[in-house]
This record gives sequence, C-alpha cells and structure tokens, in this order.
Amino acid sequence: MKRNKLYSILLSLAVAFGLWLYVVNTVSQEDDRTYYNVPVVMEGESILNEDNLMITSRSTSSVSVHLSGGRGELNKITNSNGLTARVDLSKIKEAGEDIPLTYTVVYPSNVNSSALTEESRNPQYVYVDVDYRRTKEIQVMVSWTGTRSEDYIYDTENAVLDNPTITVVGPASVVDQIDHAQIEVDLSEQVKSISESYRYTLCDVNGEPVDAEQVVTNVEEVRLEMQIQRIKEVSLVADLIYGGGATAENTRITLSQNTLRVSGGEAVLAELGDSFTVCTIRLADVENASSKLTFPITLPEGVTNQTGVSEVTVTVQISGVTTKEFTVENFRALNVPEGLTAEIINASLTVKVRGPADEIAKLTEEDITAEVDFSNAEVGTATYRANLVFPEGFEDVGALKTSSVTATVQAEE
Repeated sequence: MKRNKLYSILLSLAVAFGLWLYVVNTVSQEDDRTYYNVPVVMEGESILNEDNLMITSRSTSSVSVHLSGGRGELNKITNSNGLTARVDLSKIKEAGEDIPLTYTVVYPSNVNSSALTEESRNPQYVYVDVDYRRTKEIQVMVSWTGTRSEDYIYDTENAVLDNPTITVVGPASVVDQIDHAQIEVDLSEQVKSISESYRYTLCDVNGEPVDAEQVVTNVEEVRLEMQIQRIKEVSLVADLIYGGGATAENTRITLSQNTLRVSGGEAVLAELGDSFTVCTIRLADVENASSKLTFPITLPEGVTNQTGVSEVTVTVQISGVTTKEFTVENFRALNVPEGLTAEIINASLTVKVRGPADEIAKLTEEDITAEVDFSNAEVGTATYRANLVFPEGFEDVGALKTSSVTATVQAEE
C-alpha cells in the first residue's frame, strides 16, 4: 500500500515538472520570428470599379513581417494558418502611378495579437498603378491567307460572323490602343465551306498585336460561316419534240449562250452533270420557219449562275417545208368507255398542216382524219384533243398546234 502511494506522488511530481518546463520553454518564454511570403490581399476593388478605376499593377504580391512575443502565440502562426497583409483600395479616387498604400497585418483567429509586437515589416508600403477603366466596342476583321484554288469560289464578301463586334474592358491606356479584333483564316487547300470558331488577336490600327493581358472581352472565340463552291462549266441544250413536219433532218437550232459557268457543292454539281436543259420546245407549236424563242435560265436549288446571263434565246430554223390550211370533216371516236356513247359536235375542224412541198401539194382534206380519244371521258359535254392522222405516203407531214373538238358523252339507253 505504501509503495503505491509513493508511486502516485512521484508520478504527480513528474507531470508537474513537465508542465512547468512547457510553460517556461514554450508559453511564457519570449521569442521573435520573421514571417516571409505573407500574401497581400486587395480589398475594396468593387468600390474602385464604381469610380471607373482599376489596378493595373502592384509592386509586390507578398511582404515579410518580423514579430516578437510569447513563443506559444508565435507557434500558432504556420503556413496553413498564417498572416495576411490587407490593403484597402477604397480610398483611391483617381488614376496614378506608384501610389503608396499601407497595409494591415491580419492574424489568424486563434492568435492573441495583443500578446505580439510588430517589430518591422518589409516593404513598408505596397505601391500600385491605377488607370481609368475603359469599355469599348470593336469590329472583328478577317485576314484571309493562303493560296486559293482556281477551281473554287470563296465567298469572302458574304462571310458571316456570329459576333461581328466584341466588347473589350480594361485600362484606358491599353484599350485606347485597340482598333479591332482580327482572326486569321488560311484558305490553302480549303475546298469545303467553312463553319468554324476562331480565336482572335486584339490589334492596333496598323494591325499589330496589342499586349492585352489586363483586357477582358465578352467572347473568347468568333464563329465564321463562309461558303466555298466549286466552279464548273456546263453545256446548255434545248430539248426538241419533233412534229408538225419538223424533223431532225430539216430542223436546226442555235442558242445565244452555249455554255454556262456555275458553282455549287460537289454533290449538287455531280447531279447536274455536264449539260443543262434550258428548255423543251414542241416544234409543232412553232409555226414560222424561222423563230426566236427566249427562255429564262432556271438552275436547280444549290447551283449558282456565275456567268451573269439570265436567259437564252433559241433560234429555230425549219427548212424545206410549206404550210397549208385544211378543213377536216372526217372524225373517229376511239376508246369510248363501255356503257357510254360519244357524239362529236363539230361539223368540221380547220387545221394547219406542214410538210415537204411535194407532199402538201398531193394532200387533200379527205386524206385527213381527226381521231379523238375518249378513254377518260365522263358523262357531259367537254372539249377533247383531236389527233390528226395522215395516210401512207405522208409520213413527213404533221399538224401545227393542238386541235380540239367539242363532244357530248352520255349513258347508253
């Protein structure tokens, strides 16, 4: 029992001695230390902006502070729980250079600052440069570089930017130098239309880059849409429907424009082919032996006419033929639907017939029959197309224009 009591007394004395040593060496003992790389924190910048001012540079981003006091309090200041140098910007009211600002050393919340003494600080002041804050709208310009292919059209004049202007905000001394934003587009080997975003460079009036590190813009990139189309030359042709005595042997046509320079995407030009039919001419409707007919050039969607010619004149010349008027009284009804009857009201039909002179001279009115097709007829009175039929020996003769007759269709009784 006495041994346990003695052990407890010795343990208490040891603990008490340890606490005494801790207080003497750690808490109560005076010490001094220098704290380096104390970060400088700027406050009141929003108030500075309200006065249309901004900081453009500062002399330092950290300071050193020499402190003295109880070792226990000094030990609480560590890298993770350290000092800060707080600078108040709200008192600055105008632009200037090397403006000296004092700073307040702020201690961690668990440190009793009254138990410490600030022996010195380095530097004594933080110097700042202040400029007026400027906002400016600038144009975006495109610089086209590279060698362009002669087989393509680059529609640079109608290029579209999603942001044709950019807002820049920064120090007046810098913003005043900025004239425009420039993007560079290399057209070397570029054969497809462009739809791409580009970063830009802020430039002065001479096109030289401006050091705009302190400038803020509303967008970082500008999207460009620009059409590139392949150029192709196609032949213009007229589609002829022979008839009315006009055949491939006796008809000749010429076009005022034989070729057309067009542009478009690869797929649409491939579908277009090497020729384009500008018109279809039914020669039975062309009465004169020599006629000039004008047609507009209407290209497919996606194909652009680069020649500038919007219409073509087709000259039609039919040789070795003569025209004569006949009165036809022979009619024949064909394909009358079952259960219906058809009565052609016309007693006669006056038509113009064209063909070689020797055949026209031998042709009589009795040789001509007007056939009327009633395949799609319905009950009632209507007009129907009449097709003129000529006998053997008059193969090169044909009717001009389209003739029609009036007929009544009714149900059989």
